[in-house]
Amino acid sequence: MTIASIPLAHADPGLLDRALRHGPFDAALRAAIVASGLSLDRLRTKLAERGMPVGITTLSYWQRGLRRPERPESLRAVAMLEQILGLPDRSLIVLLGPPRPRGGPSRGVPRFTELIKAPDALDALLADLDSPAAGRLRVVSQYDKVTVNAAGAIDRIDTTSVVSAPSGDVDRALVIYTVETGERAQDVTIVPGDSCRLGRTVACPIARARVAEVLFDRRLGVNDTHMMSYRIQVGEDTRAHEHVTGFRLPAGHYVLRVAFDPRTLPVRMRRFTARDSGSPEEDIAELTLDSHHSVHLVADDVRPGVVGIRWDWS
Repeated sequence: MTIASIPLAHADPGLLDRALRHGPFDAALRAAIVASGLSLDRLRTKLAERGMPVGITTLSYWQRGLRRPERPESLRAVAMLEQILGLPDRSLIVLLGPPRPRGGPSRGVPRFTELIKAPDALDALLADLDSPAAGRLRVVSQYDKVTVNAAGAIDRIDTTSVVSAPSGDVDRALVIYTVETGERAQDVTIVPGDSCRLGRTVACPIARARVAEVLFDRRLGVNDTHMMSYRIQVGEDTRAHEHVTGFRLPAGHYVLRVAFDPRTLPVRMRRFTARDSGSPEEDIAELTLDSHHSVHLVADDVRPGVVGIRWDWS
């Protein structure tokens, strides 16, 4: 396996070009700011000098996708940002699309960083990879077995998955695994199993993630399905307290099993779901170890969000 690191702290003209072509707005703005070398405070000063006061917090929210400029004065500020950052006219504006309807938030396909606690650098990493699989596959059925070793750390995750391609023309899936400590991202490996092989793979300590493409043996047509298996070899050496899986699109059937080493067993386990890692947990239920020192959950008609099992060691 080839392991490559992408140093996201440096300006990458290719990343900016792709972000301007494909969006989303926040990724393009963030890439343009990095390419310019300007700090948010300097940008704020330049906007103020042109009679357009915009706070640092607002600029930060825009580039992180936490807020969207929609009011007329905000759109004028975006147009001025295009000038300051040396971008073509309306190159950022067009990425905003039509205004969202009032009366309630409208959520499209959420970014992975909206689901799982991960640095914003992961968005840039995914934009740089520019995988054609991103957001185009639905999980019909998935079974994950998480193996926890005697040190209480996650050793590996074995996945068997059936996916469908609603729009067709997809020949790969995207696997993302995040770690608590950035340096450990290099140690994570993706091992293909049945009916797939490994494509491009990158590990980025800044993003605290390993990202890999798993290639199918054929290109899927509209609503075609594909069944595959793969292993995420984690190799952590610090105690884990949970395993969480994020779903960007609605999914069908999901089974998560966590198997513990009999020498190191938790004292309490519970399942949960949430809209994202920062939202209140729902569907909380206590779990009991079986005779094989494992617990599991079964979820049907999974909504976009996270599903997981958490455990306590004492």
